[in-house]
Amino acid sequence: MGDTVGAILAEVERVKPSRVVLDSLSEIRLLTQGALRYRRQVISLKQAFLARNCTVLLLDDMAYEVHGLNVHSIVHGVIRIEQVAKQFGAERRRLRVTKMRGVKFRGGYHDFTIEKGGVHIYPRLVAADHQQQAFNGDELVTSGVAELDTLMGGGLDRGTNVLLLGPSGAGKSTLAIQLAQASIARGERVAFFNFDEAQHVFLKRAASLGLDLRPHLESELLQLKQVDPAELSPGELAGMIRSAVRQEGTKMVVLDSLGGYLHAMPEEQFMLLQMHELLTYLNQQGIVTVLVLAQHGLVGQTTAPVDMTYLSDAILLLRFFEADGRLRRAISMVKKRTGGHEMTIREYLIDDAGVRIGAPLTEFFGLLRGTPTYRGRGSALLDEPDSERN
Repeated sequence: MGDTVGAILAEVERVKPSRVVLDSLSEIRLLTQGALRYRRQVISLKQAFLARNCTVLLLDDMAYEVHGLNVHSIVHGVIRIEQVAKQFGAERRRLRVTKMRGVKFRGGYHDFTIEKGGVHIYPRLVAADHQQQAFNGDELVTSGVAELDTLMGGGLDRGTNVLLLGPSGAGKSTLAIQLAQASIARGERVAFFNFDEAQHVFLKRAASLGLDLRPHLESELLQLKQVDPAELSPGELAGMIRSAVRQEGTKMVVLDSLGGYLHAMPEEQFMLLQMHELLTYLNQQGIVTVLVLAQHGLVGQTTAPVDMTYLSDAILLLRFFEADGRLRRAISMVKKRTGGHEMTIREYLIDDAGVRIGAPLTEFFGLLRGTPTYRGRGSALLDEPDSERN
């Protein structure tokens, strides 16, 4: 032990470093062969390094955690690193600062990744730590479809989020694309996070609706991020969103869809709390956030995999209904915290021209029960093409 410590200090005296790394303490622990002697040796090294004005990083193995606790009281800070293996997907790395003398640190677990180029750390997002940006909260964000804007009470407010809720195939993603296209048409930057579709499929589907997004990708007004939820942690997603928001001109963030992200992380018990912090942060930055959530079931009673309604500032509900021997779509706004909105049900149609919204339908029954029935005249409905697109 004496020879080892002497060699270390001699090298430090020769190089005169400002930072020293000892990898690892387990070797010193084995040489000392006793808890008391080990603690005394660490204190001796600490005093020697302090005299030389060195910052020291000590690495230790959690297998010796019982004896390692003896060192926690000696050092100025303790950072604990863990690797968590999920039932499916890549392992997840996270760290937690348990001690840092004289410094106010952010507690809790923080995700991090080891990639080419180094270590990327994603601090746990706390919305209260971010100053609210100045923006016009009275400005309404329109959709580019006059009837939809009327349904939404003139549009969506800056710094709010809207939940597009409905069964699979009801047109939620198409409606999200329409909102993004309208924002881009105003010269605003949009960050679109796609969890469910490959990028080329997404672009092809948008183009078939008359919404060609490729030029916007080239102009960088649209940031299209294809996300693999099995390889992603909540901290990484929050980091990606924050990076997109920090780019000048970003006014809208679209998450399509939350279902794929939530299903990939069934062990995340506090997912709703993380979404609450994320949405609060985006609202403070004046961002309009569009959330897409698919409900289980196509017709009849439908249920959502997670209740996001209480976190949402506005909710657009989409449903299927039957009329004149055809399967049709209905849209209604059931919630808007920041103002009034139309309490009606309208037909929602998707064709080659994009999104079309019909006039209010008054003879509708059972929409909220999940089994909407239209008993009105067929002339009040929109004319459909021979083959309607999803």
